[in-house]
Amino acid sequence: MTAILSCPCTSNVAYQECCGRYHNGALAASAHSLMRARYSAYAQHNIEFIKSTSLPSQQAQLDMRSIAEWSQNSQWLGLNVIAERVAQDQRHATVEFIAHWQDAEGRHQHQETSLFIKPAERWYFYDPNVPLRAERNASCPCGSGLKFKKCCAPYL
Repeated sequence: MTAILSCPCTSNVAYQECCGRYHNGALAASAHSLMRARYSAYAQHNIEFIKSTSLPSQQAQLDMRSIAEWSQNSQWLGLNVIAERVAQDQRHATVEFIAHWQDAEGRHQHQETSLFIKPAERWYFYDPNVPLRAERNASCPCGSGLKFKKCCAPYL
């Protein structure tokens, strides 16, 4: 009998019932779920998932080589999600978390509050390292169809 592997996001749920379903195409129901799935994608070296769940207007600017190297050269030790806050518009959310990993330099942890945006039916990660270019009265680069100043500008 084959053992059911626990999900790398440390949810204490089997991978296929947790983040594996998102890696296989299911849409994350919340920013919190997407955060866990992105962490697990790093642990599973699923770099395409990292790219496809980043805000579409930022994807071409991502440093995919660095992302892949970090994923492959790290042992992923666990994720602690501290809080999820969903904005009143239900299209913007933040997830505060601590990611744990080990590499050749030792053990590390990183605490961050990440922004997630849901322009339609799908949540995306906003990468603060990739500039989001938009003018106040221009359409929002998230693809919501709204003006930038009424959509994502207040959250950046």
